[in-house]
Amino acid sequence: MGMKRVIVDGKTLNYRTAQMLKRAEERLGESLYVVQGSYSSGVSQSAGTHDGGGAIDVSPTNDPNRVVRELREVGFAAWHRTADQGDWNAHIHAIAIGDSESSSGARQQVQAYYSGRNGLASNAQDDGPRLDPIPVWPVELPRVSLGRVVNQFEAKTPRKTQGVERVQKLLNRRLNLNISVDGVAGDETRNAYKKWQKENNSSVVDGLPREPGVKLLLAGFYRLVK
Repeated sequence: MGMKRVIVDGKTLNYRTAQMLKRAEERLGESLYVVQGSYSSGVSQSAGTHDGGGAIDVSPTNDPNRVVRELREVGFAAWHRTADQGDWNAHIHAIAIGDSESSSGARQQVQAYYSGRNGLASNAQDDGPRLDPIPVWPVELPRVSLGRVVNQFEAKTPRKTQGVERVQKLLNRRLNLNISVDGVAGDETRNAYKKWQKENNSSVVDGLPREPGVKLLLAGFYRLVK
């Protein structure tokens, strides 16, 4: 029996690829539009890489290199394809590493990725961010305890904890801030969390973490537990 298939943006993917894409979108904090899916042989420029599973092309964004990094972080071999590299519009091409239904062309591109190449006929050097080790899906998420984080935000004299440090890192990342990442939920961190609440139209803006807001903040990076 083949892998379960789903429809994303009108394109066919298998469930594994769709979950990987969803994780990358969570990390980015934005949706990616699939312009070509898997199990598709209608585009000659793809050279057969989309004939099987695990292959996607997504529209470029204002920061394609960041998209490439996040796709790679969740287990894709991914590259930013520019218009001057071939007969196509600019896009981001990705192959899910380890997909059991990928085409021979897609598997060759994965091997090129491991070898630090661009996966094209030119076999040029990979110009994307290199990860070591190279992640392969499923990528397990570390846990963050909601209760422990809340306790530190409510404490009169908060102490340093790993959970608060992770919250601080993601507040910086999501909001483009530069607060201290010291693991201590002081005034600077509480004010940053208020900004996060405002950004997400929270009904309460008080700088105290609650499950929906913290879960959204951590999405794609950490798994929230009670």
